[in-house]
Amino acid sequence: MSAEELKLIDEMFDNCEYQESLDMIQKLTDQDSCEVKWRLARTVFFLSKQSTVKDEQETLCRQAFDHVSAALETDGDNFGANKWYGAILAEKATLDGVTERIKQLENVQKHFQRAVSLNGTSDSGIWHMLGQFNYKLSEVNWITRKLINSLAPNPPTASYEDALDCFTKAETIKPNFYALNWLYLGKCHLALKQPVEAKVWLERGAAVDVRCEDDRICREEATELLKKL
Repeated sequence: MSAEELKLIDEMFDNCEYQESLDMIQKLTDQDSCEVKWRLARTVFFLSKQSTVKDEQETLCRQAFDHVSAALETDGDNFGANKWYGAILAEKATLDGVTERIKQLENVQKHFQRAVSLNGTSDSGIWHMLGQFNYKLSEVNWITRKLINSLAPNPPTASYEDALDCFTKAETIKPNFYALNWLYLGKCHLALKQPVEAKVWLERGAAVDVRCEDDRICREEATELLKKL
């Protein structure tokens, strides 16, 4: 395994070439490396998001969680392992039901914050993930908030301002890196009753070229939100 091989895998991932990325990862010699394990987890996770078959989505997500858990066991202080453990755990906990999702909120937040402490100045993706975490926590209704307070050992809190700050940091670090970041910037501004600012980001999202499932989600949601402005 070389730095050049890992760079090529990352470029494939950034270009939404998930199957090609997986094929290359599986050919690497150092399968026990933490850097290889979390990249394998990331790729399998995104393959699950591309699938239109529910059972396959769940199977791949759980496989991704096994891979990222192994990466974290190999090196608990690895940036990529913490970042993707938080992301995949959040999705896997959702599959396990509302109670489990709530119980894992603190754990998801812990790994995102650990990743930020390890490489928050140069990685836009972790700020987007933390932004989504804050946004979704902010939009829960009072019934869900009451359930969170009763089930979570130390229930996390967040605001739309917190989420907006994270998405803004992500865009500052690497402009135009991810269509969903535009969508969530727009949604945060809408939640904060700032329609003029929201429109700028939603128009970008509505015009995105669709290369993967996240691009499709961005384009469709942004288009619908613009109609309501």
